[in-house]
Amino acid sequence: MTTKTAAQLEATGETQVETLRVLLVDDNASVLRFLASAVASNHCEVKTASTAEQALELLGDVPFDLVVSDIKMPGLSGLDLLRSIKGKQPSTPVVLITGVPSVNSAVFGLRHGAYDYLPKPFSVTEVRELINRLRRDRAEGNGNVTYPAGLNEELQRRQGGVAVLSSIGELALQGLEQDLFVEKVLEKTLQSLRCDAAIMLLRDAEGKFNASQLGQPSMISELLTLLHAHFADIVKTGGRETYTLTNKAHGFEALAALIPGVGDAVGILCMSRDARAGAFLPDEKGLLLGYAQTTALSLQKIVLREHLEKNLVDTISSFVVALESKDPYLKGHSARVSLYSGEISKVMGMSTPDVVLYSRAGLLHDLGKLVMLDNILRKPRQLTEEEFELVRSHPVVGDKILKPLRFLSCEAKAVRHHHERYDGKGYPDGLKGDGIPFIARVVTVADAFDAMTSDRPYRSKRPIEAAIDEISRGARTQFDPLVAEAFITIPPARLDAISRQFDLRSAEAPGAAAAQSLTDAQ
Repeated sequence: MTTKTAAQLEATGETQVETLRVLLVDDNASVLRFLASAVASNHCEVKTASTAEQALELLGDVPFDLVVSDIKMPGLSGLDLLRSIKGKQPSTPVVLITGVPSVNSAVFGLRHGAYDYLPKPFSVTEVRELINRLRRDRAEGNGNVTYPAGLNEELQRRQGGVAVLSSIGELALQGLEQDLFVEKVLEKTLQSLRCDAAIMLLRDAEGKFNASQLGQPSMISELLTLLHAHFADIVKTGGRETYTLTNKAHGFEALAALIPGVGDAVGILCMSRDARAGAFLPDEKGLLLGYAQTTALSLQKIVLREHLEKNLVDTISSFVVALESKDPYLKGHSARVSLYSGEISKVMGMSTPDVVLYSRAGLLHDLGKLVMLDNILRKPRQLTEEEFELVRSHPVVGDKILKPLRFLSCEAKAVRHHHERYDGKGYPDGLKGDGIPFIARVVTVADAFDAMTSDRPYRSKRPIEAAIDEISRGARTQFDPLVAEAFITIPPARLDAISRQFDLRSAEAPGAAAAQSLTDAQ
């Protein structure tokens, strides 16, 4: 049945008019009563709310035929309510009530899907004309205003939010360092919630909080001050709800969620955006809470993984140390190579995580010797050709040991290739120049220097200065010239101090012909 317009009803004398369901929202009780009376007198069923939050609770599965809301209200504004309604029910017409200072806001609302706006002070006649116009538009099929192009904004946010929650969980399984994990979480949440600044506070093992941040510097500076002032209040939420840090007077909206841990809080995730973009809607608050909780679980996985990885590396390293301790001529060799590798990476300006990585590679470089028989490694006589080839296989064996441990993939490259030469005459793969992984090129220099400055059964250790000269002469043949150049800038006093580490060897101790064979092979 076709609904007649108000004009058609008046022309035919008919009095039956379609009853409209109208929701009225205003924090001013007097204005709300007047508006309710004026709307109800025009054959409308009226529901009222004094805040946008109350209005959102009244929105059910059956859309209202019209929502009329004041723009300026405590908490969520009329523009925020408009965004939420258009996200839930895109076809619901929304009229904004505005005073003279809020005309710009009303225009903004029209651009974002508002049906119209009512300027204060308005009369009963203006309300009646608005209702009649809505009835005419509905009869002519023009009353369903879509935004944007009929898309459901809230549904899109929630779908995107679920994708972000899933991706945060996946990040924890990628073997990322914690700093990089936090950086990626901030990027994803900032984009998902369309914010301008983001901060994540995390407590370290010493109880100190470190702040990771992304976005507008000026906004971040104010956020840090607010977080410090409201920290105790955020902790009191227990991670069960978000905490609003600001109001519109600050010029931006900010929301914080606790990142819960075992026992006390372990951190806070905070987002903010320009107030002109609107307050955080209920579904956005729910998403931020979900992001914080998923981040907490992911961080626990990362910490557990790091502990397991550290314990595993310590165990492997202890085997290497135990192996070398059996031979007085090799005792402390890998530990010193680790220190030299770390020094080289430092003078080359590498980051702290990379210095740790290169040092660990130096410690593990001879891992493959673990499977060699002691009677070969400690043989006091010249090795046979068969024994020599077996010892030369230790880089490949070490690489195979580390292959299942993906978190040691970089170190595995150093283990396999630390006997390659820059001129391509090394082993096991005969790699040349830049084809050799850089981490291996660093360990090669460190390994060769320690071999030269350590006693061997067939010769005494060389002086520090002579070994440095040898490294310099070997640039572009045995060694990468950049690594060699970096090495010779390390103060000789520092090299001498490292060379004395674990210097407990006795001149009477039996030698290791395998060490001579490997040195000669280089």
